[in-house]
Amino acid sequence: MRIFIFLFLNLFISVKLFCIEFEISDKRIGDKGVNYVNPEISPFGNYMLWIEVDTTNGISGRVWQCGINPNTGDLIPSNGKGFNPFFTNIYARPADWGVDSIGLFYVGATFQGQIKFVRPTSATSAIVNNVAAPIINKRRVFYPSQLPGVNKRFVSYILNDSVNGFSSSNPLNDTFQLRLLDIDNPVSDYLIEEQANIYPATVPMDVIVPRWIKGSPYLTYGFRDSNGKAQAKEFAAFEPEKPPIPVTNDLSNKIDGYPVLNSENGNQYFMSGINATDTAYFYKRTEFGAIFVKNEEVVPQTVNLKNPAFNQSHEPFIFNNQLYSVFQINNYGGNFFETTFNQPGEIWLTTIDQSTKKMWLLSEFDSTLSISEPEPYIGNGKVWVFYSAVKIEPSKPSLKRQFQLRICETPMNITSINDYQKLNENKLSVYPNPAENYIYVNFFKDGVRIYDMKGEEYKSIIVNGTGIIDLSVFIPGVYILKSGYDVVKFMVVR
Repeated sequence: MRIFIFLFLNLFISVKLFCIEFEISDKRIGDKGVNYVNPEISPFGNYMLWIEVDTTNGISGRVWQCGINPNTGDLIPSNGKGFNPFFTNIYARPADWGVDSIGLFYVGATFQGQIKFVRPTSATSAIVNNVAAPIINKRRVFYPSQLPGVNKRFVSYILNDSVNGFSSSNPLNDTFQLRLLDIDNPVSDYLIEEQANIYPATVPMDVIVPRWIKGSPYLTYGFRDSNGKAQAKEFAAFEPEKPPIPVTNDLSNKIDGYPVLNSENGNQYFMSGINATDTAYFYKRTEFGAIFVKNEEVVPQTVNLKNPAFNQSHEPFIFNNQLYSVFQINNYGGNFFETTFNQPGEIWLTTIDQSTKKMWLLSEFDSTLSISEPEPYIGNGKVWVFYSAVKIEPSKPSLKRQFQLRICETPMNITSINDYQKLNENKLSVYPNPAENYIYVNFFKDGVRIYDMKGEEYKSIIVNGTGIIDLSVFIPGVYILKSGYDVVKFMVVR
């Protein structure tokens, strides 16, 4: 769970992009009595990591590793408790998967501060080794390198000078250090940058969390430029003593930025929320060391959130040679903690760097749940998205609540109109969506009524009793189609 506070500066105004809706399929999985925090999906190998946080203190917990069925998306075992390599705290948990020439691994620390290196051998087993580094319980945010084909392993982490915890909630710390540990030679523990505590605000490396450009030795993290804006720097693990360089430089505050290398064409992207609004910018470049240049704006056209904010937690993936990102957005609650933990939200999917941008709402809206941490999983020809959800209880600290684990389908799992109709058998469904001139309604036993988003009914014409509805009199926008108790939304575009 990314915990940091942002300063709300200039409101950024942009044109909202159209979304394409499909039949949402979103369900809760796992054991309903278990607290699932921070699911992390492996880039291959069908594994998931998560931490079961003790809700009595909201800090300590146990790390769990499990498998995923690539045909169904189900957990192996069904409660996700496949293997427990060590006990830890919310700060020192494994934050992502690592990759080397041997395969997958992950790194975290025990509650006492012993760094652990874990290599999974199955859904219910792994090899666990201690890393020969000093035992210090002030390390946090462990991100291991992803260097497939390279027999080398690094991990970045943040070292607090006094007590563990995030910068926005720990006034006792004076400094925070971003460090790089050579796991194969732990005496090589490099200081990359030190940032002074600016409590109650957040240090930049907690605004843009250190993350690897996967498939490369480069890592990005946050710093504050001369204008006071949160920007990104990068450095190379193979040259840790070389000063990091800035790689973003426009006049916006970057929030929760995520870099990605498209292995299909070599393009690189930096995806970041902007100015604590509902807008994200996707920046682009073609070589390491260059400045990322704004390439796209991503603004979901939500109908459930009245004041959407914090376009964040972008998680990119490649499917059928196309780059996508899943992300979250929540209703604005006045500050970061209220927005993220006490406001409802949505999970979205978007294309990246396509001439016509497509965007899909994936999650079922529930006004009683706050959602976070979307994680895409590519199985056998299908893509699912896991995410966390927690009941909104403003009187209780967020990490003392029980988090649900949920999974939703994506439009990649619908390959044709026949599959679409089969998936929605005996349910009201619309195709195509969005539509320009007509829609096909596959199920209308009780007749069809269409309303705009203000609740006003629109005249609809069923063509020859075929289920085809003429949209020639409809103005562009979002509409609600009802048949009996079935309801589905669709969009008209011109």
